[in-house]
Amino acid sequence: MLSDQCFKDLTLMISDVIDQVGLDDSQHGKRVGYMAWKCSGHLDIPNFSPTDILVTGLLHDIGVSSSRDHELLVTQMDWDKAQAHCEEGTKLLRDLPFYSKYIPAIRHHHTKWPALSESDIDEGSKLLASLVFLADRADALLFQYLDNNPDDEPIHAMAFIQAQLTDQLSDYFAPVCVDAFIRASSIDAFWFNLESAHLDRYIHNLDISVPVSLDIQATEAVALILAAAVDAKSPFTADHSIRVGKLACYIAQQAGLPDLRCQQLRIAGYLHDIGKLHIPDKILDKQGPLNAKETIAMHRHGFEAKDILERVEAFREIALWSCQHHEFLDGSGYPYHLTGEQIPLESRILTIADIFQALAQKRPYRDSMPLSQVIGILTDLTTEGKIDANVLEIVYAHQKQCWTLATAADSLNRP
Repeated sequence: MLSDQCFKDLTLMISDVIDQVGLDDSQHGKRVGYMAWKCSGHLDIPNFSPTDILVTGLLHDIGVSSSRDHELLVTQMDWDKAQAHCEEGTKLLRDLPFYSKYIPAIRHHHTKWPALSESDIDEGSKLLASLVFLADRADALLFQYLDNNPDDEPIHAMAFIQAQLTDQLSDYFAPVCVDAFIRASSIDAFWFNLESAHLDRYIHNLDISVPVSLDIQATEAVALILAAAVDAKSPFTADHSIRVGKLACYIAQQAGLPDLRCQQLRIAGYLHDIGKLHIPDKILDKQGPLNAKETIAMHRHGFEAKDILERVEAFREIALWSCQHHEFLDGSGYPYHLTGEQIPLESRILTIADIFQALAQKRPYRDSMPLSQVIGILTDLTTEGKIDANVLEIVYAHQKQCWTLATAADSLNRP
């Protein structure tokens, strides 16, 4: 069983990752969840508790597929392609039964009330979808206001947002949701809690108690959601995480590791670059060598991966391998400069899988390399005492299959 606290940590971790896809540290999901949760005190939504409303708000953008999409969703009031991420979110959540009750609302959280009220979903999901849509658009209005008035605080946007929701956008939402928002947002503290430092503390202090089960299949389903967010961060690393995960799992199988260990290593591969969500796009997409400051920023991503993943108990061992995928046996790697036996076999496998796939993939600063060149570079790294020679022997013996997993389109099929 996954404890209540672990469910909370998992939900907040996913929300944080979603928010990092687009605007750096936007806290969009937290603000939407918070506003919807505060509104729930002023209306009754059948079959959904305040916790359910908060969780739906935190996860509503789980289907966002690119940094550009996230930016457009926040900066445009009525983007004509908004429904695509609602449908994608529905697909992603189908493999997570403890989030299944939120699927109808997430699927319809950009559906305007005239159409939503006539849909065939249950009445509670209709109201929840409308409330999340309203909170989502309220946050978009807040973003626009603060962008135009950078010296102001959220509370200064109160009159502007309330007027927009009651006048210009009134037909977008269920009237009871608009009324609930006006009542909730007329309190000064509503806006003070939207300030960045207060918001994090407020959300983390809330009771999010939902006991659920998180087996290896559910853990992998969560990992795939997070991997999609990582690979969406930059068009130049699209599908890198999925390919590394599959390649690492295959190498582990050939090394004779137990099935569960191989599955865990596949998940570690999916998540090894999750720390890159903290790196600005301009560094990830730079077409040329990094300067000293940019190099340090890039060296943080293993450290950040551990910080993100170890919040959830089911990911703690995986977090260890993920954060070590740039460590070398001679101590010249980063971020911990580990040596020799300090680096477990799983991390050594992940390191080689990451290097292999990265070399085989086209990047902004070079074309993809042929298999012979990839093997040559890995051999040189072994000679220099940086990577594990025994693991490389396995790769060399199965190099064609490794190449297929690292490059072929069908290697992206989910397990």
